[in-house]
Amino acid sequence: MSGYSVRREALYREARTYELFAGNVEQVRADLRAAFNRDRNTLGDDEYGAELAKKLPEMERGIFDVLTKYIDELEDVAMGLSTSARNYKAAEHPPPATRN
Repeated sequence: MSGYSVRREALYREARTYELFAGNVEQVRADLRAAFNRDRNTLGDDEYGAELAKKLPEMERGIFDVLTKYIDELEDVAMGLSTSARNYKAAEHPPPATRN
């Protein structure tokens, strides 16, 4: 046999794994957002707390931007794997030809 073969089941399984990863990271992002919201006002009134309070919004944006990009990438991989599995299925089982 020349070329390579693909097991569609493996592509679907891996797509589902990436979907689960994305869901887990979404939960982490939600938990982290809740922690930031809960603890934002507990930085203290000293100069260190005041300095951190000034920098915190930018730090949060960076953290949540990265998490969102990571979730998007995981979802893109899942979608690509699912699309590949469907394409392989279509190639292996083409619809019957119609007569004109």
